[in-house]
Amino acid sequence: MEETAAASAPDTPWSEVHRLAPWSALPDPDAEWPGVGGDHDRLNATSTVPGFTDRTTGAPAARYIWDLARCEDILWVVPLGADGVAGSPHHRDQLPLRARCELVPVVTDWSRLTKESA
Repeated sequence: MEETAAASAPDTPWSEVHRLAPWSALPDPDAEWPGVGGDHDRLNATSTVPGFTDRTTGAPAARYIWDLARCEDILWVVPLGADGVAGSPHHRDQLPLRARCELVPVVTDWSRLTKESA
């Protein structure tokens, strides 16, 4: 049985078949979502409904690495971006990073934090 399944495996990479399709109350019809790697128990964890769709609708809300001894070394990434407002520069700015399993620094220094206007 395993040999049969392996012999009929497609040549298409997982990330080309499994594309991100996040739920949105106000979907963007022009949005182009990337392919994603990983399944439900990997670092780049995502989930699909096997047998129904290969579209990836579930993923962890965020990925963090905490260093409580050195707060300047804390890293994170979210699946889309840090702003939930479509059209904002931070709406999907972390998506490419997350797709590559990369992280960005969490700024905890109050002197470096500034309010950005939309």
